[in-house]
Amino acid sequence: MKQRITVQIPATSANLGPGFDVLGVALHHFNEVTFEAHGSGWSHHRIHFPLSIRIEGEGQDTLPRNDSNLVLKSALKVFKRVKRWPKSLDVRMVNRIPLSRGLGSSAAAVLGGLSAANALLHKPLSDQDILEMAVRMEGHADNVVPAMVGGFCVSGLIDQRVRYLKFPAPANLHAVIYSPARPLATSQSRRVLPRRVPFTAAVFTSSRVAFLIGAILQRQYDLLGFAMEDILHQPTRSHLVPELNDVIQAARKAGAWGAALSGAGSSIIALTPPGTVARRVANAMKHAFRVRRLESRFLDLALDNTGIRIR
Repeated sequence: MKQRITVQIPATSANLGPGFDVLGVALHHFNEVTFEAHGSGWSHHRIHFPLSIRIEGEGQDTLPRNDSNLVLKSALKVFKRVKRWPKSLDVRMVNRIPLSRGLGSSAAAVLGGLSAANALLHKPLSDQDILEMAVRMEGHADNVVPAMVGGFCVSGLIDQRVRYLKFPAPANLHAVIYSPARPLATSQSRRVLPRRVPFTAAVFTSSRVAFLIGAILQRQYDLLGFAMEDILHQPTRSHLVPELNDVIQAARKAGAWGAALSGAGSSIIALTPPGTVARRVANAMKHAFRVRRLESRFLDLALDNTGIRIR
């Protein structure tokens, strides 16, 4: 007897400039996690089941192949909570999301493990349960929510419960993303954040976030240039991504509506029209990297409105 579940989880970009830890968008670029459980049924007691892990793509030479792997670690939390354990498990990961580049690779791993395990058990846990578990593991909701439900999302913890608003990502808005060859751990990027911010910075930030949400909802993309400005976290993180301001300026000059550091970095995202303008923006960003003699990778992605797919 064999059960097989495959989960696709989209990449995400959080913050989008001023929306620190609260704004995120899903991108049409996916990791896949496949679980196969073999044998006759399940155990209601913790067992050390036979396990195999195969990894293709990003991290195939570096990610662990034991229960310290984030996908499996997440799945084990579901098995423990439900008190049902597979008698054997084969795990296959196809990783397309760059690691440690501010594109939601850890959120994808956590959600992939939680969702695959839950689906394998015929979904004893609700979507809200999975969301709450994922946010606890990640520490913040900005990547987790859009990865799960798709679209542009505003999220936060309200009375210790994850709450969010989703609004559709327009088809005529693309994400042009450049990722430096060097990774940047989120923990490292968060260590440089200021402990306090001036009142003027708080007012600046709230106005930009309001304009950013309004510009997307009303399709007034010409407002994104200033709506994606940030003085809360990008100035301090620019020391870790020293090409940040040059690349943003190059993207804007080439026709991007707005650009910002993607999540904690090191990737930089520009929101553009699809087609010719997106290609021109990509070339300008590429040139800005090359001037600094930096290796980089390019992605031109549609936005995703679906989130996780399970089959």
